[in-house]
Amino acid sequence: MKILLGGAQDIGKRDEQQDAFYISTTAFGHTAQAERDLLVVCDGIGGASFGKEAAQIACEALKSFLMTEDEIYDVPEALLQAARYANNEVVGFMIRRGVRTVGGTTLIAALIKNDMLYWISVGDSHIYLLSDTGLKQLNEDHLYANALDAAVKEGKIDKAFADKHPRRDSISSFIGIWELKEISSGKTRLVPGTSVVLCTDGLYKTLNENEIIDAYDPDPQKWSNELIKATLEKDVAYQDNVTIAIATAKE
Repeated sequence: MKILLGGAQDIGKRDEQQDAFYISTTAFGHTAQAERDLLVVCDGIGGASFGKEAAQIACEALKSFLMTEDEIYDVPEALLQAARYANNEVVGFMIRRGVRTVGGTTLIAALIKNDMLYWISVGDSHIYLLSDTGLKQLNEDHLYANALDAAVKEGKIDKAFADKHPRRDSISSFIGIWELKEISSGKTRLVPGTSVVLCTDGLYKTLNENEIIDAYDPDPQKWSNELIKATLEKDVAYQDNVTIAIATAKE
């Protein structure tokens, strides 16, 4: 089975590109031969100090941790270690810059090895799997809403209060937090015709899942470009940075 890779990004209507991404393909400057494919997408936290730098540092940290080893025997553990390494790198950067306020980035990554897709997620960027059953989000959003909804179920707070809470949509876990506890991860076998899509909220908050599918192309680079085009054609006011990385399995 062959894995095709592609990706694209656009600044949207923001003053600065705070997304960062890495794709282990020659089209994106990758030259080393490896027995694995890697996609990484980071979205610097808007309004926080050094969001752009945090995304770039986390992306580079994950890349260097996972792509410099000749062999990775335990991929899930390697991904967890890589995320913690990225977190330490971003926290260290913030300390050196004397930043007293919280700042950081989301992080999602997919590593493909021997027809298996392994993924890890921190924050609210999305990882989707497209198969013959449709488009499915693999990871969960790390939002304060999860804690609020759990408190409702336990009878600690009212649902109306939880639904209108001002921090409901705030992310509860990110790279750059002092103690990284909330990390999602998983794995699934890839078969020919399936694709994994990594994206920032600049995509999924503008295009719904049906529109993501409608833009599909068997060439992941063309699909990525079409998704950028479809996003920008929406002409959303203050459109966020949008970044996409896609891997498609073929015979």
